[in-house]
Amino acid sequence: MATLREGDSVDVIDAQGSWYRVLVPGIQGKPQVGYVMARLIDIVEGDGSAQRSADAPANRAAVARGPQIPPTAAQIQQQHAKATARQQALKSEVDALQARLDALQNGQPIGQGETSQVPQPAAPRLQTREGVWFNAGFGLGTLSCIECDGWLNGLSGGLSVGRTMSDRLLLGVGTTGFYKSVLGIGLSAGSVADARLRFYPVRTSGFFITGGMGLGSVSIANEREYGLSTVLGLGWDVRVRRNLSLTPFWNGIGVVTSNANASVGQIGLGITVH
Repeated sequence: MATLREGDSVDVIDAQGSWYRVLVPGIQGKPQVGYVMARLIDIVEGDGSAQRSADAPANRAAVARGPQIPPTAAQIQQQHAKATARQQALKSEVDALQARLDALQNGQPIGQGETSQVPQPAAPRLQTREGVWFNAGFGLGTLSCIECDGWLNGLSGGLSVGRTMSDRLLLGVGTTGFYKSVLGIGLSAGSVADARLRFYPVRTSGFFITGGMGLGSVSIANEREYGLSTVLGLGWDVRVRRNLSLTPFWNGIGVVTSNANASVGQIGLGITVH
């Protein structure tokens, strides 16, 4: 510990609040750092005039005239930690550049590892068709015949089921028809059973053309006649799930018997299970 007497000169390093950090003579002439209350220090200006520290700005730092103060152990450790952190950061950058260089030399696209972790947008619902398919539809129909004046509007519907031959061709069997009650007399016409196909011109589209041929019938009240039936139509599968579609459709049905010819047009909405 160093003791100062009144009038002793010291070198002021800086001001710290109401204290001055100063250099004082130590053992064997080696200077030591100490603290003295600012009100006890007279600051000597360059012209030799003295000024009380109380009159000087509190935050004014006097210029040290003594030897440079060596850094403390804590300061050395802090500087070492910063240098180590910078070294690690530089090493990481070098490793990343080396990895990119290796990827280029191996023909691997740069950034493949990073992009694989980026969430991909949801894939659009594909028009996949496989296995057994089933369709059921319901809508409005219009009946007309050669012997009839005008036409009748009524209800119509149909069912079909089959197997997928490819993404563009479906084969199966179906039935479709029309019904109307006039003054308590039931009128019906349609295909009782027919071989049915669906053809999709574009594999990735839901648009299709359908056709069929088989056994048809026309009935009025309790009288029924059978003959040849044909079906021709089109529709569009609107995917709502991976193997389920809503299917708006239009079909034209013709029935020819020995005594009557009837035609039915139907429009409606169905569901298709792929």
